[in-house]
Amino acid sequence: MIRIINCARGGSTPATPASPRLRRVRALLLIAACGASLAGAGWRDAGGIVAGDRERPAPLSRTVVLVSFDGLRWDDPHRAGGVAFGRLQREGISAGGLIPPFPASTFPAHATLATGVYPDRHGIVANRFLDSERGEFRKEGDPSWLRSEPLWVTAERQGVTAAVAHWVFAGGPWQGTAASIREPYRPEVPDGSKVDVIIEWLQLPMERRPGLIMSYLHGVDGRGHRHGPASVEVDDAVRSLDRLVGRLLDAAAQSDGEIALIVVSDHGMAAATRVHRLDRLLSGEAGRVRAFSSGGSANLYCPNEEACRAAGERLATIPSLGVFPFDALPPQLHYGLSGRTGDLVVVARPGDLLLTGAPRDGAAGRGTHGYRPEEREMWGVFFAWGAGLRAGIRVEPMRAVDVAPLVCRLLGIDAPRGIDGRLRRDLLAAGSGRRIDPDAARGQQPDRRSGEVALPLAER
Repeated sequence: MIRIINCARGGSTPATPASPRLRRVRALLLIAACGASLAGAGWRDAGGIVAGDRERPAPLSRTVVLVSFDGLRWDDPHRAGGVAFGRLQREGISAGGLIPPFPASTFPAHATLATGVYPDRHGIVANRFLDSERGEFRKEGDPSWLRSEPLWVTAERQGVTAAVAHWVFAGGPWQGTAASIREPYRPEVPDGSKVDVIIEWLQLPMERRPGLIMSYLHGVDGRGHRHGPASVEVDDAVRSLDRLVGRLLDAAAQSDGEIALIVVSDHGMAAATRVHRLDRLLSGEAGRVRAFSSGGSANLYCPNEEACRAAGERLATIPSLGVFPFDALPPQLHYGLSGRTGDLVVVARPGDLLLTGAPRDGAAGRGTHGYRPEEREMWGVFFAWGAGLRAGIRVEPMRAVDVAPLVCRLLGIDAPRGIDGRLRRDLLAAGSGRRIDPDAARGQQPDRRSGEVALPLAER
């Protein structure tokens, strides 16, 4: 019998493993008319778009820019004294933090930011995991791994041109639809060059400028791992990011048209003080499991129940680790996806680092993430500035699932039905629902025969 350790209370409860049940969640996607059919539907005098037999709210922004900085913790900008981040706080909205999904890792978090659903629905349960049919996922960008509709597809299907640079899963079509302008992820591209591209897009004439712009930046993640959170090296990196934010703010303010800028991060960072080598802890029958670590948590895939039982019993002897069989996962984790989530999920306390082999260069690093989302060290940042948004307010922490519906509302498009995220109406400016010309808000429509839009920038 496997004992599940409750790290928060220090107690344990027994649970008997059971065969995982397949739970396929299919979001009902609202496919709105786009291109000529959308324009033909017309706009109501009140400023709404006719969508079927109801009125869709008017867009609040002509262009929404969503930028994500990897590993930027909620307290990093203030501690580093960022001038541009301070401007975002004074002139826009700042949240007490951005609560990531579980595990607090790059690929699951960016999939959640793009879809508005948790990993048990979008399917990206870790940076690396096993799929029972497809095999191993290793930080891949293939959109077919994603099980829920991302923002750039939602926008394109409703007539809003999307431009996406370096965001995971955006490099090609998802179920036949892709961003009109896209620059696939390349690790060698520096963050400054990515900001250059965003500014190029913002400087396009209003009628040709993308309505949705999204970009992933390396942020401070690498330095946080190497040197630990709140280190001098991280603060230096934050100040470099601050200068990039300043450039984006200046470009948005100088561009013709109403622009909203949303700055987020995927997760925070915790100090790593204790290392657990899973390859050493699991031996004998327990050594037959395959372990995939996310730093503060891990998925274990078992060839049989005997291996699962042996691994669970061994790891349950370590007080700082919680061991959960698939069928006993806490529902608030939103993590039980049959065929991808591990047969056992190990969750550590902050400070404990789970490794599946020898650390690179012989050093385990001083920072890590991948813990439960309620751990404050895992919280990222959320700032929002510009058209359609309130100014100069501080709000309670945001959830990562709530970013996508906010973007959709600003653009005046419908979010996919049944998503986990909810629109935070307290973020919207009062009286901002005035009419915006629909053709300018949508941008130039792509040629539906080729799927591309005629812009001066080459597809990247």
